[in-house]
Amino acid sequence: MGSTDELLNDIRAQLAPDDSVLKEARERRDAVRRATETFRGAHRSFASGSLAHATANCPIHLRDKGLDADAGVVLNRAYYPNLGPDSASADGPNDIVDAVRDHIGPLVRATYPKARLSVTKRAIYIIFGEPLPSGEDPTVDLVVGLERRDAAGLWIPNTEQRRWDASDPEEHTAMLTRDPKQLRVTRARAIRLAKAENKRSGVPPMCSFNLEAFGLMFVEPGVGQARALLAIWDRGASDLARRLTPDPAGVSGSIKVIDRDRPRAVRRLRHAADRLASALDRDDDPDWVRMQLQELWPDFVASSRFSMSKARAVERVRFGNKLKVSSSGLLTAGSGLALKNPRSFGDTRRR
Repeated sequence: MGSTDELLNDIRAQLAPDDSVLKEARERRDAVRRATETFRGAHRSFASGSLAHATANCPIHLRDKGLDADAGVVLNRAYYPNLGPDSASADGPNDIVDAVRDHIGPLVRATYPKARLSVTKRAIYIIFGEPLPSGEDPTVDLVVGLERRDAAGLWIPNTEQRRWDASDPEEHTAMLTRDPKQLRVTRARAIRLAKAENKRSGVPPMCSFNLEAFGLMFVEPGVGQARALLAIWDRGASDLARRLTPDPAGVSGSIKVIDRDRPRAVRRLRHAADRLASALDRDDDPDWVRMQLQELWPDFVASSRFSMSKARAVERVRFGNKLKVSSSGLLTAGSGLALKNPRSFGDTRRR
């Protein structure tokens, strides 16, 4: 393994969500899914988003609000013939979304008494009010979907505009999790690294799903993690320079760039690609590689092999002196605390 991949593995290990948090997020999501399946006319539920795609990162290190588990429920149109733009009445989503929220609230609170449910633009947002020992309190976003009559995908709510929009979150998950395994795992690893770089400072230039779309478009079978990441950044920059990224499922409109500043997003992608390409050009020089990549992940790459990254310093504060840093800069186990396994998330189909 070259110096670039070794350092990328180290970054990814720091980014990995804790197994206990992943487990709790899945349990909360699945509890919400079970509750929605008892709603009158519910046809099926599904898991979606970064947790299902195996592209989630640790929210504490990225200063996010917390790990968010996405899910959806699909309604049977036989029960709701007037819903959707392709029905005779074209009824909007707001009333049915409120009805689902009111139905599942007591069911969710039977297990999570402090749970609070609110309606956002796209989903029912559930805060559980039961933080884990780490301080993380995984949330759930539930989308109420409606199958389209003569087209692929779902109608999903836009409650702010009181309308339905086309999307296909189920197909997005299928595309990102299907075999071959080697491609699926490598792509997920590269996406996780790209997502962390995207959030390294201020307002991120792109939404995470745009980077997932680049992963589907540009990561090819047989390449390693570093080359997969380079493809996301380099080919993604070229593609974004000429157009907004199309929906990988071909159902919804193009993916919007945050703040509508596409040139800024292109510059950021190209800068990251140039740094990574420079690291790969001198892959046998670990100090050069570290210098090239430190700016892209400043919290996760220490200034030298003999110092500690900011993220690991946070871990040391949280867990005391149980964490030790080896001369290579990698965290080792001490006093019975095991090092995170960078393959613990994203290498299996578990959703």
